[in-house]
Amino acid sequence: MLTGIGSLAAFAVATRLGETLEDRFANRADTKAAMARFREAAAGITDVEALLKDRRTLTVVLEAFQLEGEIDKRGIIRKILTENPDEPGTLANRLTDRRWRELARAFATSQASVLTTTEIAALSTTAVRALTAQQMAGLTGEQVAALTTTQVAALDTRQVAALDRAAIASMEAEDVTALSAAQVAALTPEQLAEMNALQLRGIDSSDIAALTTTQIASLSTTQLSLLRPAQIGALTTAQTAALSFGQAQALDSGQLAALSDAARASISTAAPPPGSDPPTTPPRALMAEPELIERLVRDATTNGYEKAMGEANGGLREALYFLRNAGRVTRVEELMSDRALTTVVRGALGLPESFGVLDFDQQRAILDRRLDFTTLSDPKEVEKLARRYLALAAPQTTSGNPLLTLYGGGGGGIGGLAALVGSTLSLRA
Repeated sequence: MLTGIGSLAAFAVATRLGETLEDRFANRADTKAAMARFREAAAGITDVEALLKDRRTLTVVLEAFQLEGEIDKRGIIRKILTENPDEPGTLANRLTDRRWRELARAFATSQASVLTTTEIAALSTTAVRALTAQQMAGLTGEQVAALTTTQVAALDTRQVAALDRAAIASMEAEDVTALSAAQVAALTPEQLAEMNALQLRGIDSSDIAALTTTQIASLSTTQLSLLRPAQIGALTTAQTAALSFGQAQALDSGQLAALSDAARASISTAAPPPGSDPPTTPPRALMAEPELIERLVRDATTNGYEKAMGEANGGLREALYFLRNAGRVTRVEELMSDRALTTVVRGALGLPESFGVLDFDQQRAILDRRLDFTTLSDPKEVEKLARRYLALAAPQTTSGNPLLTLYGGGGGGIGGLAALVGSTLSLRA
């Protein structure tokens, strides 16, 4: 993209028309096909192991965090995706590279688990509504039980459906009674199957009548036998026709009497054939949340756009990446753990390539001295650094860069670096 105009000119165009250019890249036939394939594949991946076996899908996931170069580090990826990022001792929090933490948090399903039951109960309805479906899925039974009736009423249907099937059994009966018709309709068959008698008997009869045949079929014979006659009487003909032989046999005379004649007549009296199994619900996908899928698509596309820009103009990918991510860096260690960010800073400061042979502490000392990290939070200063990188280092040869000759002339040799940091420093080859 923007071939032949030079890195600095391309950077100027990208900063002015970046959104338009990225949209154009996103709408290319190859990009759209790759993202369509990713969406379809992601919907069928149920766990981390399945993701690790699908290299093409895993590549897109890692591209969203600029980690595609780490795709063969399966052990690290597995730990990152299966550990709770809120625990300080997890691998993501021990690594200095923030991108691993961002990946871990994107896939975390227990971000709300760090809240105590007291803190859960103290959340405002606004804060409760702000909880993502992933956070809802991570609530424990104790946390769900701590929700007040007002908080439960504030949940939207996606939040209700995301609650863990075992945790929902801990919900207070009065909270279940307070569920709206839409919330009851959002309950998954697995959630309904976990509810106790008090919870089920608290559901309004009209809401029972609105359940799908799949939801009705998920109720055990014990659950059905404990429903109030008024609830059974509200069942439609379609619902009673969907009852299994065992479910029908569980209804007592009082419940049967509450049914309409048509509903009673529709109940099957035929036993299932030997060896037949009840239908099973497919497992929940690892990337079940539409928001996560679209975030991965968006960020992977941005990464692909920056790659394409860099293919035509040397250093432009790193400059655009720096422009987008420098503001997230708060410590020199975070900067040094990201090769692209370090490359831009090194080039912008005129440090020779041999800067990389210094040990970690020496590199950190130089960067601390030469770079004011507070400027990374200023977009204008970040853009200046990116432009300076492109002007001094990215596409240039060392012979054409007069600034680098001050550090040894030949492209960052050991002698030039020693002059920069002090001849008494020990340089590691």
